[in-house]
Amino acid sequence: MREELAQAWEEALEGLVLHQNRQVLYLNPKAAELLGVNREKVVGKPLLLTLRDHRLEALALHGGERRLLVRGRTLWARALPGRLFLLDETTLQKRLHDLEEAAHLLAHELRTPLAGIGPLLEALTPKNAQEKEVLDLLKGEVARLSRLVQDLSFTRTGSKRTFPLEELWPRLERLLAERLSGRQVEVDLPHTAHTDPEALFQILLNLLDNALKYGQDPIRLLSRKEGGGLFLEVRDGGPPLPDYETLFLPGRRGFQGGLGQGLGLYLVRRLARSLGGEAYARREEGENVFGVLLPLN
Repeated sequence: MREELAQAWEEALEGLVLHQNRQVLYLNPKAAELLGVNREKVVGKPLLLTLRDHRLEALALHGGERRLLVRGRTLWARALPGRLFLLDETTLQKRLHDLEEAAHLLAHELRTPLAGIGPLLEALTPKNAQEKEVLDLLKGEVARLSRLVQDLSFTRTGSKRTFPLEELWPRLERLLAERLSGRQVEVDLPHTAHTDPEALFQILLNLLDNALKYGQDPIRLLSRKEGGGLFLEVRDGGPPLPDYETLFLPGRRGFQGGLGQGLGLYLVRRLARSLGGEAYARREEGENVFGVLLPLN
């Protein structure tokens, strides 16, 4: 087993440096590549000669996690006692940059047609109650699309107001009606929030949409206040997932984490941060939990 483990690290895509008393005991080929050193020459030598970066040395000695630019590479470094793990995120960071550039371009292209649709809808006069209901629905969706265009730029936040969270549910229920049919969904939103309601609506829409696509019943949408923060969570009864954090990266699709063009959870995190909060995911009490924490003040 020990030989198989050693061979696995020799072939790993993640760098590993083992050290003791500031001396290098081992580093795998990937670590040597990322650090730009000859591992046969640095084993047994001072740790700093291998890392060649005081920030990496401090991290290795004191522990923690940090993203660093090291010799032209973006490295995510994680340090445990005697071990330093290195992951090359250069391609990922470029991908995120390209994604934001594309989002800016898309937002720019969508603003003009949306600006024209709104006045056209306002000019229509409904002839009966049914037509008025449809027209109001169209106006609401145009407003939501306009808000999405703003969110795509990741720069603007809408006006905040205090409102009961339960007022968002009828809109969510209407937009997700087809997916909600036949599903066991529990809603418990007893709190009020002081934030941008459109941004929060989009957050909950994305979380519920993913739960309905990939989660298992029962699905629960709930809010709670704790420690000076407002938590809004979508929980489902599906099996544990191997990794929750990577689902917030662009190109991850749904709760199962399959590769794809999914942006839902990525946008959830960006929107949560624009509101001064954070998005998170974890396994808790037999449920998959995806939620956001927003400041009460």
